[in-house]
Amino acid sequence: MGMAASQVRLLQLTARKNDIGYQLQNLSLQKTSLSRDMQRVTKEYQNALSTKTLKWSNNSGVTYVDLSYANLMRPGSVNGNVPYLITNASGNVVVDSQYQKYAEMISADGSAGGDYESVRTKILSSLCGISSEDIEEQQTTQQAVVDATNKVNGLIKERDILEAEEPMKDKTVKDFVDSFGTVSETATGKSVNVGDLYGSNKSTFTLGSDTSSAKTNLSSLLDSLYNNISNYLSDSDKEAMRSACNTAYTDISGQIDVNTDNSGQTAVSKEDKKIGNLVISSTYKVDMTQLIDAILGAYESKDCGGTVGTNTNGSTVYAWRDTQSSEWKEWKASYDAKEAEITAANEELSTAVDAANQVFTAADESMIDFYDQLFTAIADRGWVGNSQVSDNDYLNQMLQNNQYYITKMEAVTDSEGNESYEYSESIASNFDNIYTVNDTDAQNEAQVEYEYEKSIINEKETRIDTRMQDLETEQSAINEMIKGIESVRDDNTDRTFSIFS
Repeated sequence: MGMAASQVRLLQLTARKNDIGYQLQNLSLQKTSLSRDMQRVTKEYQNALSTKTLKWSNNSGVTYVDLSYANLMRPGSVNGNVPYLITNASGNVVVDSQYQKYAEMISADGSAGGDYESVRTKILSSLCGISSEDIEEQQTTQQAVVDATNKVNGLIKERDILEAEEPMKDKTVKDFVDSFGTVSETATGKSVNVGDLYGSNKSTFTLGSDTSSAKTNLSSLLDSLYNNISNYLSDSDKEAMRSACNTAYTDISGQIDVNTDNSGQTAVSKEDKKIGNLVISSTYKVDMTQLIDAILGAYESKDCGGTVGTNTNGSTVYAWRDTQSSEWKEWKASYDAKEAEITAANEELSTAVDAANQVFTAADESMIDFYDQLFTAIADRGWVGNSQVSDNDYLNQMLQNNQYYITKMEAVTDSEGNESYEYSESIASNFDNIYTVNDTDAQNEAQVEYEYEKSIINEKETRIDTRMQDLETEQSAINEMIKGIESVRDDNTDRTFSIFS
């Protein structure tokens, strides 16, 4: 009976031992699974540390703000009240749920070529909180500005065409010199023809017998030359001729100060008339050829309104006008009348601008301009709705993956004065104001998640280790008990068989 009881006990202990072994094996597998979980959590954390995001900066990357739908597609200080369009691969403007209801007014199915003007007042009134009456008044005054601007531009074009039709002739150097006309030698009282003196062997012009009178008479000579030719010059060319004469005076008066002989090295010579060795007179004379060449050289250097050119023979010619001719006077009257029209039109434009500026504040004007550009783009390029685009992370991923683009608008005016927009599309990473930076928000979130996941895994692992330790202790005790029972059983068996042997 005792042996039977020992056998039952042994079977119980053996069953418990096997159960402990099974539990230990199961716990060991759980630890392996926790190890894999820890590896996964660590890898996710490491990946998050290298996460990049797109940010917007207005100061070359010194500070950043979120690259959000609002910062790009709604008026504000970040974008300077200029829309930066979010577009898809087809060029459609991506609109969120707030803008979609307005986009549907322009184009119900999102196709390009929608009509913004017919719903402009309703859209702007809703978005800007401005009455429809004020918006319509502003539109009227703005149209008046456009009309006045077009009028000014049209008159300027007419003036430019008229200016190109000014009666002009080409004159050679000789013609030009002849037009300096006849001048008087104050020192002698004689009248001389400049054209006859220029280039001749006797081209000298008497200035006077002393330095002071020579300079005075040189100045009078240059004034006479200027006055004789000024009737053939435009206002700008007159300034160039006056400057050329002043330059010639400065140069030649300086020569008068230093010239004391008849060396012929300068434009001015001092001639001494003698009887034997007696000097009876001393006179300054200027070489008219050198003087005129100096004036023409200084005049041509002024690059005065196309006055100087060359003819088919390569000779220098001068654009010429005869301001005393009836033909030129008739042209000038038409030109002055056109200038007066332009002046009056500019006054009308200034009045129209003042009226337009009184309708709204500068802030209202800026906001209206923003929405005008945005919805003009929606009408021009079409649109596609996406309610997720307001989520910064989603928008960032779409821009980083080049699924969405940033498109800028630039107003252009054609030759007729009609305004339209040109669009320039760019991937976000190539855009001037957008920078790729470490995503600190994602990193911080990842660290919190990592610490949390790690604590759970560590807690589970601690419980498993404690449980395994308890089971192993119990297993050791059972092994000792089994050994004891087996020893008693073996002893009893030996005694029993020894009695019957």
